[in-house]
This record gives sequence, C-alpha cells and structure tokens, in this order.
Amino acid sequence: MSRRIFLAIIFVLLLIALSGCINILKRYQVTITSTPLLESVTVGKRERELPYRTTAKRGDRILIKAPLVPGYDFAGWLVNNVLNEEANVEIVIEENTAIKAIYIPKLVNEITLGGNGDETGFGLIVESTSSLVSGVTSDSTDSNLIVGNNGGFDFWVPPLEYISNSFLVSPRKAHGGSGDDFISDTTRITGGTVSVGWTDSEDIPFTGSGYPYHGGTDAYAIMLLNDGTIGWQTYIGGSGDDYAHSVNVTVGERLILTGSTGSNDSNFEGTGQHGDIDGWASIMSSYGTLVSNLRKSFGGSGTDELFYGVQTRDGGYLLCGYSKSSDGDLKNIDRSQGEDLWILKVDSELNILWQDLLGGTADERAHVVKEVSDGLIVAGYTASTGRDVNDHKGGKDIWVLKFKDNGELLWSKTYGGTNDEEAFDIIETADGGYAVCGYTKSTNRDVRANKGMSDVWVIKLGMDGYLEWEATFGGTQNDSGRRIGETEKRELIVIGTTSSNDRDVLSGLHGGTDAWLLRLGK
Repeated sequence: MSRRIFLAIIFVLLLIALSGCINILKRYQVTITSTPLLESVTVGKRERELPYRTTAKRGDRILIKAPLVPGYDFAGWLVNNVLNEEANVEIVIEENTAIKAIYIPKLVNEITLGGNGDETGFGLIVESTSSLVSGVTSDSTDSNLIVGNNGGFDFWVPPLEYISNSFLVSPRKAHGGSGDDFISDTTRITGGTVSVGWTDSEDIPFTGSGYPYHGGTDAYAIMLLNDGTIGWQTYIGGSGDDYAHSVNVTVGERLILTGSTGSNDSNFEGTGQHGDIDGWASIMSSYGTLVSNLRKSFGGSGTDELFYGVQTRDGGYLLCGYSKSSDGDLKNIDRSQGEDLWILKVDSELNILWQDLLGGTADERAHVVKEVSDGLIVAGYTASTGRDVNDHKGGKDIWVLKFKDNGELLWSKTYGGTNDEEAFDIIETADGGYAVCGYTKSTNRDVRANKGMSDVWVIKLGMDGYLEWEATFGGTQNDSGRRIGETEKRELIVIGTTSSNDRDVLSGLHGGTDAWLLRLGK
C-alpha cells in the first residue's frame, strides 16, 4: 500500500514538474502597434516595421523605444490597456500581450471661415490630404469668399486646398432664399456635392427634377457642380415642418436622406406618419427626385427624429436618432424614460429588420451610426444613470455603443466629465479604432484641460472602446466640433464652429461665430 502511495506521489510530482516545463516553454503572442502614425519602432536593438508580431516565453523582456515625432505628443505605451508613460520601456512577458504606442496629435493648422455675421460648420468631405470641402451655414455679407447673400442664412459650400502648410479657400456663391436656410450635412457625388438641411424661404427657384415649396419649414437639398454652379435644388416637405439632417451616397449613386417631419401630405403623403413629429428616410436619385416607393416615416405618437442614415454592405440601411414613443413602430420595444437612443436596421425597401431603444433615467440621442469592419458603431450622448448606462460621469456624457451586424450590443461606454459633452461624429480609423468629435464643457475626469466654456473635444478609442487619448481645442468662448475625417497620411480633420478669438483660434474671428476647420498632426 505504501509503495502505491509512493508511486502516486512520484507521478504527481512528475506531472507538476512537466507542467512547469510546459509553462516555461509556452510561447505567448506579442503584438506591437501604434496610433495611426508610426511605420516602425526600435525593439531591442533592431528597427521593426509596424504592426510587429512575435512570440516570447514567460519572463522574456522586450525593450521598446518611442521615437520623437513632429506634430505629436507621446502619451505612453498602452500594455494590455494599462498606460506606461515612459518613452523607453522594458516589458516583462507574462501572457499574450498587446503593446500600442499612443501619440496625441497637436493642432498643426486651423482656419476660420466667415465674415461679419455668423457662420456654423456642419459639413465635411475629406478627399485627400490636400483637398477638402466644407459645408457652412452663413449670413455674412462682407466676405470676398462668400459670394452674395440671398437674405438671412444661406448654404455655403467652399472647397479648400492645403498647400505649403496653409489652407486656400475658393470663393463660392452662397445659395438659398430670402429667409433662413440651414445646412446640416454635405456629401460628394460624381461631378459635385450634395448638401441638405432646411429652409423657411419660399422663393428658392427649384430646378432640375425638384419640387416646389410646400409650407412651413421645408427640408432642402442642393447639388452643386465642381465649379460651384447649381446642378439642381429642391424642397422636400409638406404642410408641416420638415427637416433633413443627413445625406450619404449609396451604391449606384443614389442618396439616402434622413430627417424629421410634421407632414403627411405632399412629399410625405403615404409615408405612414404616426405622430406630430416622425423620423423619416428616403432614397433620392442623383438628379434630386425622391424615389416614390422608397419614402417612409418612422415613429409613434410621441416625438421621434432620425439624425443619420447610411447604406450597409448588404444593401440595407442603418438609421439612428431618438424616440419618445412606445406605440406605432415602437409598440413592442422596451423603453426607459425621456428620450431614448434609437437605432434601426432597414432593408433595401426601408422595411424595419430590427431596432432598439437604449437609455436610462433621463435623455439619450444617437447623432451618428456607421458600419465598420466588424459591426456597427453609434455615437451621441446620454444624461442618464441606470438601465443601459453603466458609468455616468455627470451632465451629458458622450455615449459610444458597438453592435454586431444583427443588432446585438457588444459594448457601450461613456466619456466626459461632470459637465456636458456630446458626440456628433465618429469614424473608424486606420488602426481599427475610432475617432470621435463633439464638444466638452468639463475640466475633470476624462477631460484633462478646458480652454474656456465649451471646447472642441476629440477622443481616440481603441477597438474595444478604451480611451487611448483625448484633446481639447478652442478659446475662451464656445467651440464645438461637428464632423471628423482622416486623411491618407492619418491626420485628423475636424470642422465645427467657434465664437472664440484667442488661444487655439489663431486665424482670428471674423464675426459673431465662424466655421472652424482644424488639422491635427503632421
């Protein structure tokens, strides 16, 4: 009996020893990357191209050196989502290890766009490092760049070139009527651009295949040729108030428009209006004609709006906004209090495939939704605690949510301080993470610095939503970012609005507010 016990003990000891040998011999995956910037880093004594992948045993030490890069501040090495701020770091391998160099881009150039009145920047097309188009609402009458003013606020869509480290703006005619016309979004189409928004002008001469003025506030769309002349323009609406909030190009160069409507006649006749204000989506031809069987209102008896729509790889569409309804299209959807963040997936005929409402004890809105390489990403804000909101920082927080293609929520995270933050745009960046722009009024928690009142706030997230870096831009007055893009050189371009005339606003303020274009990095 004792011999059997002895042999069993020997066997167990051998297993333990063998297990230890296996652990010693086991090799772990090590991946070294960078925020979209570096082509290589020094690993040990050798230069390695990024991304660099290798294997290492437990206890192996990897020495990495971060180079200095003009236009960027080195923030540290992110090792399995733990930041080490040393430039030269020695990492001891204990498991599979993801190492990322975090660089925060500096403001390398900026330009204010405007005249003696008020301008707001809402549209941005990043065509290349040196070629951009901006979408601006303008009521100025004294600028050589803003050719003409039709009365009140007008659409102004100037192209810009970036040459010799300076922005060159091409003069462009402002478009609209004698009332107020507000731009909300701009996109590129073959031969020119399409911009959308809304107008209370009754005297815009609709052209091409467009529609006449319908009453109240109408949505408004205009196609401008590359030389700035009108290709077509049109009203979209009915006898109520109607707004267009976004425009994107689809396969085959149609357009997907989203907005809100208080109408059930004219362009919205037969679209299935549910309440006083519905969200709406429509497909438009490249000639400005609404496709008759592809117009639809979404919502219930409460207030519902759609702020963004984009086509997906399968030919359907993603829509997002907010809802206060619990009936109509939303009768079977569990909701919380106040306004809920609303996301919908519809098919090519605009039939709802799935939808969801998310929120907590207060209000939420989704300002943008994008299809990304491995699912869907949504950005907006939450002012809530509880239910779907796990970490409320205070006031309004930026809220970013990641979904699978079928609508299953993968993660949601809040970003901000104890005052208000909102996100208006999000993009997938070249490194597989995300860049978000909006504004912040905070000076604490996720926000390291505030220049005064509200600032343009840009945050960079990893693919899992981890906050890699954040940066504020602005002056002592109110500043906000509206759209963000990335160039082929991995710079970030932001357009928004400033009322500041100091600090980061070096090009000076022309009027009450100016559209503000920022170039970050390189």
